[in-house]
Amino acid sequence: MNKPLLAGAGVTLVALGIAPYFIGSSVEDNVNAAVNGINEQAVYSAEVLSYDKGWFSTKAEIKLAIDFQALFNAQNVDAVEMPLDENPNITATLVAHHGPVYFGDGVGLGRVHYTVSIDGDELREYVQWDGQQPIYHNEGVVGLFGGLSYEDVIPALSATNEEEGFTLLFSGYTGEAKPDGGQTLYTSSGESLSINADEFSMKMANLSMDVAYDGSMMEAFKGELFESKIEALIETMEVSGLEAGATVQLENIALITDTNIDKDNNTANVYVEYAIDKVEGPELEASDMVLGVALNNLDVDFIKAYQDFSKTSLMIPPEEVPAKMMEFVEANLLPQLKAEPELNITTLKATLPEGSFTAHANTKLVGIDALPGTMEDVAYWVTHLMADAQIVADKAFAQSVASGYMMGQLMATPQAQNMSAEELEAAVEQQTPMMLSTFAQQGLIKETEKGYETKLELKDGKASVNGTPIPLPFAPQ
Repeated sequence: MNKPLLAGAGVTLVALGIAPYFIGSSVEDNVNAAVNGINEQAVYSAEVLSYDKGWFSTKAEIKLAIDFQALFNAQNVDAVEMPLDENPNITATLVAHHGPVYFGDGVGLGRVHYTVSIDGDELREYVQWDGQQPIYHNEGVVGLFGGLSYEDVIPALSATNEEEGFTLLFSGYTGEAKPDGGQTLYTSSGESLSINADEFSMKMANLSMDVAYDGSMMEAFKGELFESKIEALIETMEVSGLEAGATVQLENIALITDTNIDKDNNTANVYVEYAIDKVEGPELEASDMVLGVALNNLDVDFIKAYQDFSKTSLMIPPEEVPAKMMEFVEANLLPQLKAEPELNITTLKATLPEGSFTAHANTKLVGIDALPGTMEDVAYWVTHLMADAQIVADKAFAQSVASGYMMGQLMATPQAQNMSAEELEAAVEQQTPMMLSTFAQQGLIKETEKGYETKLELKDGKASVNGTPIPLPFAPQ
């Protein structure tokens, strides 16, 4: 028999036999890192209750708690009494089978096959669910090259407080993550969530979330920045009891966030979008509603410093926060301003019974190399502010807004006290076209084939509307 072949096979078997132990050590390192990360948070804590590492598998129990009393004390909320001997806590159980060939509930290839389970028995006094299931279960594999794939489940839950007239029903949800190149893709969905109280109720149906991220879940928990895109959707929502028993129905509610990091310049761009396809309620009707906001050229070091300040500020008495905030600003704001940050409203639009409108606005701070003598120096900020905006409205919407403005003007006059509602409406209808015409002649609005538009610009401390210079209420230095 070929001796080199036997030797190679022997080396391979030895490597496969030894590898699980060292992979088990990396599991322990990751568990300790996660516990330390949680304990860095102001109101969370984690404690390893037990850790049993074998050659091929590991089992650990970790207690997780939220320090509500510390949070209330930090915010000086004296009226809150916590009738608890200790902080509410739950225990998570981790079982990991070490690779590169793992055994256990299944057999496969990977660095680690794991399950994280939270029985949640401590919560059954408040929340009810299937007694045969944990309140949370996550099972996954860390691939040989580090990619993460897993599935997680929260079962159907219910909570009832008869004295408060409160009921919560949640269908539960399932999620799945898988590696895709350098990213992790995560999708989850749940059928429904409803909350009912004596005078209020809310029902949501078909909830889903799609996430693509480059970082780790631990980084997300700690609030660290990493590239990601999140799309959260609610197909329908019904809210009742807001005012006089009114019911409002919403369709296709979306929240989208997109974070991109420029490592060369140490900056980040963050985009957030809110959208609702349709809203209906008493005296309320709208469709195609979108608000998109982009924060560009954010200094990553400034964001990290602000996150650290936010954590520590939880333990600062409220009366001391303003002074501490000013200290933080003076120590950290200038590098962010030098990065020329932008706040842009990329999209603002809606269609109402009165008509429709669209708008956008861009703002950017430029040329700053020193902080002003006082942060309230408006002239200083405007001198370094570049801005442009555009508002476009169809004729029906413009006339409706102008009519509302004119009605307010008339109601403020003594003559309006002796006029009937019909007379007021007639006066508004007569004067609204003249007001729009006057605004057009002054250059404040521009009439188009479909309606009206206005363009605003601010640069070098000078402002204009539709190209016409307008005076500012201060003189920039």
